[in-house]
Amino acid sequence: MVGADAEYPQNALVGARELVKKYGFKTVYDKTYPPSTTDYTPIVRAIKATNADIVFVASYPPDSVGMLRAAHEVGLQPKMFGGGMVGLMFTSIMTSMGPMLNGVVNYDFWAPEPPMLAMPGIKEFLKEYQVRAEKAKVDPLGYYLPPYSYAVGQVLGQAVEATKSLDQQKIADHIRATEFNTIVGKIKFGKNGEWAKGRTLMVQYQKIQGNGIEQFRGAGTKPVLWPDELKSGNIIYPYAAALEN
Repeated sequence: MVGADAEYPQNALVGARELVKKYGFKTVYDKTYPPSTTDYTPIVRAIKATNADIVFVASYPPDSVGMLRAAHEVGLQPKMFGGGMVGLMFTSIMTSMGPMLNGVVNYDFWAPEPPMLAMPGIKEFLKEYQVRAEKAKVDPLGYYLPPYSYAVGQVLGQAVEATKSLDQQKIADHIRATEFNTIVGKIKFGKNGEWAKGRTLMVQYQKIQGNGIEQFRGAGTKPVLWPDELKSGNIIYPYAAALEN
């Protein structure tokens, strides 16, 4: 386990340690690095020396790119690699990294895979978004954050319409008690304010060739492994096998 010494990575590592205990894994490396780090090669060499089966990385976009480049440089090939690497799902990073992404298993929120493309309204949303994105010079695909950002607006809009009010307490009470239909499917919140059912995806980058953007527009390069109801492909295991495809 490795991550930046910052808020998100530290929280992710706490969760990873709990799962290590739960499933009886043996920890062979558990360290953080300063957020100012620019050379990740020594870190990855130290990880490689442990001969770990699973390498969990919790990182922000610059770290994610640096760690992945270093992994290829030193030939790091555990059985599984990835986990909490923020940024790999941004179009600019996907096209710049290209085949180096192959085999990485990572979290995501939305992917252009059949189960998710079947959600009502999502295709129309993406069509409109991508036209506007080109003019605004922002993420041209918009798969990572825009769908859920729009869904937030849908939830709020439906709550205002249902309550016929702008009173924040009335809206909040309605949102807590209601299931909403959005472009990312049904959304319902639990008593603790989080999703009633976890919606984070685990995906694996597969069969990426070159750095062209078109391969990322449709299904196949980032199949969903989990949750089961949104699964669209199978993991290529171990990590080294995905590098060869």
